[in-house]
Amino acid sequence: MKKFKFSLEKILQLKEQILKNLKNDLSFLQMALKEKDAEIQDLWSKYYKTDNEYKEKSSKSIMPYEIAQYKDYMTYITNMIKKKEEEKSVILKKIEAKKQEIINMNIEISTLEKLKDKKLAKYNYKVQKMEEVLIEEFVSNSTSVSAEAN
Repeated sequence: MKKFKFSLEKILQLKEQILKNLKNDLSFLQMALKEKDAEIQDLWSKYYKTDNEYKEKSSKSIMPYEIAQYKDYMTYITNMIKKKEEEKSVILKKIEAKKQEIINMNIEISTLEKLKDKKLAKYNYKVQKMEEVLIEEFVSNSTSVSAEAN
């Protein structure tokens, strides 16, 4: 009997490669999320530092144009934080979509592997039956040869 060959092996390998690529994409998205979080944290640090400077100068003496500069800069930082939060939200949505793609691909691969296992089990069953037939023929031939020899 010829060696077992799964007819959908190429498709299975292709799907496994796609899964690997999806996981790589997910890791890049997660890295981008960490970078975005760091950017947001950095902006908050700048905001608090500027706010503290403003409060310190306000307690002493500050010119009206300086107040306007501080307020404008703090508004700018706040707007940047909002923008970064929106970008973070987009990345989170992409991550969720990528995770769903990975789940779907895992299901497809699992289905193909189960099919492959069933086909292999059928193949092994046929091989076993053929071996049993060969053994029976061998035993019957050896008993008939030994009976003829007597």
